[in-house]
Amino acid sequence: MTQQNRYDEEHKIQYYETDLTGKVTLGMLINMLVLTSYDQADSFGVGTDYMLSKGYGWVIAQYEIDIKRLPRDHEKVRLVTEATSNNRYFAYRQFFLEDDQGNELVHVDTICVVMDLTARKMVAIPDDAVAPYHSEVVKRIPRLSRPASFEESDVAATKTYRVRYFDLDSNHHVNNSHYFDWMMDALDEEFLIHHELCHLAIRFENEVRYGHVVKSEVTAPVNNEDGTATTHHHIMGNDERYAEATLTWRPLSATTVD
Repeated sequence: MTQQNRYDEEHKIQYYETDLTGKVTLGMLINMLVLTSYDQADSFGVGTDYMLSKGYGWVIAQYEIDIKRLPRDHEKVRLVTEATSNNRYFAYRQFFLEDDQGNELVHVDTICVVMDLTARKMVAIPDDAVAPYHSEVVKRIPRLSRPASFEESDVAATKTYRVRYFDLDSNHHVNNSHYFDWMMDALDEEFLIHHELCHLAIRFENEVRYGHVVKSEVTAPVNNEDGTATTHHHIMGNDERYAEATLTWRPLSATTVD
């Protein structure tokens, strides 16, 4: 369904989209939600083929995610996106995941930019790429929460990954879902089995390219007064910081039940 700048699709969670707890993974969740924005763009005639013909591609530079509950294998959900506002260089887009009763499970705020795929740099958003959405044109878009930085001495664990050909998308850009996998994989299995993500703020700073070797660095979990725990993450390589994130977790016993 399309209603100007709002678009939604139904989806049934598949087993290959879940982890060993039977809940959808963050990477798969982001892929599903972002796909709705691609489908919306295609419905307006300004989708991937259109952008590639101009030598451009959309890139999400920042996410803030609130999770009430992650859906399980075979659960029916509704994926919703809304192109909310934009200015010359930045677009603010929201995503929502709802259960089959219309209850919101996940809320995602994003800041998007357009990249020149040859020069590999950000450019002004073409007017014709956003005109069909009728989104609000503003001077300033909303600010999302910034992840907390940390020093090398605070790193509790590190894992290394080489960027593969199959990690790239049609923008010749590492798919954002891989960053989430790299970050969370640096945590130990015991922690991941007994905790569920409830909030994430991530900022992408530099582009990871094919063949790069990246390090996923994470601090030790810090327990908060409300029973949650916080971890801080960097994706590093070639003396550059590619991305940083702050993740907040709740014990599985505190997770909203189905």
